[in-house]
Amino acid sequence: MVQSSSFDFGDNSIASAYADVLVPILFEPWAQSLLEEYGPWEGRSVLDLACGTGIVANLLAKEVESSGSVTGMDMNEEMLGIAAAHGESQPNVRFVACSAERLDCPDSSFDYVICQQGFQFFSDRNAAANEIHRVLCGGGTTIVSVWKPVSECQFFGTICDALAAINEHEIANMMRVPFDFMPRTELVEAFELAGFSTVGVSRKEKDLLMSGGIQQAIQAAYSTPIGPSLRALASDTQAEFVEALTSRAAQLDGDSAMMGKMVSDVLVATR
Repeated sequence: MVQSSSFDFGDNSIASAYADVLVPILFEPWAQSLLEEYGPWEGRSVLDLACGTGIVANLLAKEVESSGSVTGMDMNEEMLGIAAAHGESQPNVRFVACSAERLDCPDSSFDYVICQQGFQFFSDRNAAANEIHRVLCGGGTTIVSVWKPVSECQFFGTICDALAAINEHEIANMMRVPFDFMPRTELVEAFELAGFSTVGVSRKEKDLLMSGGIQQAIQAAYSTPIGPSLRALASDTQAEFVEALTSRAAQLDGDSAMMGKMVSDVLVATR
């Protein structure tokens, strides 16, 4: 999913932790909301771009039913392996290793292209938008969601603040990569320049719930791609981080299961 050297899912243990820890609490609820709001999906041909471990693609495979099809594409082989294992019982979904800037499919192949929390990582976003335009059928739709900054995605902001408090600014900056570098104006411009006939963006927000409270929150922090950098810290520094994160997470909400809001921009563009 990630095409940035500073935020890397390349280690299979990271991909597995992402699938086991972050997907259920974060990416699956957002994927379910996306599929409920948009569509209809039955009989559609859909590309899930930057599919990661396949949560959107595998949910979609049920929605498009036997008359439709879903293709998941990603650069990361470890992520794709997990996605394929989760989708092996569904004959209408397939997974392909491929760059977003050069999609391995013919022109006008899909009714929909979905990209949930991947577009911000692409090294050439204009090229990716052009490719999305190329592979969509006439009148087809793309739905692209990108996180708002960590100042609005509160739990991840607390991770950054906790790291800054113990002077681990490099790791904090790494944590900001999925959030702080996709301004709405640049997102819209990429799709307007690609030639989409209509482009609109809406703000969506959702509570981030962790039934396991602070212990699950700590596990979540260690399950992001900054996990190896956290584990490489000295044990006393890790203890300082956990203490700093615990105190800040407690301030997000009075409910110990509530870890603040997650906020995303969702772009919908029609070819």
